[in-house]
Amino acid sequence: MGNFVTALLLALWAGLCALDQFGPHLGFRKPLLASIGVGLILGDMQTAIIIGATMELMWLGVNNIGAYVPPDVISGTIVGASLGILGGGDTGTAVSTAIAVGVPTALLVQQVNMLIMTTNISLVHAADKAAEECNYKKIALLHYTGGFTFFLSRAVPVFIAIFAGSAVIESILAAIPAQILGGFTVASKVIPAVGLALLLTMMLKKHMWMFLILGFVLGAYLQLGTLAIALIGMVAAGIYDLIMERKPEAEAGQTAEEEECDL
Repeated sequence: MGNFVTALLLALWAGLCALDQFGPHLGFRKPLLASIGVGLILGDMQTAIIIGATMELMWLGVNNIGAYVPPDVISGTIVGASLGILGGGDTGTAVSTAIAVGVPTALLVQQVNMLIMTTNISLVHAADKAAEECNYKKIALLHYTGGFTFFLSRAVPVFIAIFAGSAVIESILAAIPAQILGGFTVASKVIPAVGLALLLTMMLKKHMWMFLILGFVLGAYLQLGTLAIALIGMVAAGIYDLIMERKPEAEAGQTAEEEECDL
């Protein structure tokens, strides 16, 4: 019974971390903060923080770019940290167990997440139709339905992995046909290009192209790091914003002077 309650609490925590990704953005999607919740539930905060910090470094470059769906760091971290702590042993053993279990879990939930995102398109079309009919209650219901599916997409795999053990996750991955996994792999490489193309299209609107060129020159020719480019971009954006704010004021003052001359 204790194992069931523990698995249920960790599953609820995984679902809440998933909702944070699409809602408040408090940062619980990150491995370090997600593992802190595991430490609170299992009563071993020190090991949880060490495992979370290790996985944070391991998955530091995992981000959603455009429509790309990366390996799910939420489920991977929570399952890895949980089984690492529950397995006992020293800290090194716990970290090794967490990585060995967390990676296949993240890959499995990645496939589940892609399936959820694909099927949730039907909810969007249904919401469009409800909007045409001014059926706001139905729109709200569809909205919460979509959030609930994302909640379950993390909570259910985490519950199964912790309650039944890591072997279940590895068995599920082994049962998926290689053609399907290969298709998802190809799609994961194509979709980021589409996402980047959409981002570049947005950057090329109006006067935004100059910031794109500025960032390219700073990175390609001056060899500046990401942080330096981001800080320079913030300053450039601030100057641009000040100029655009003063332009309407100058035009308004010029119009007022012309009206006075006409009088």
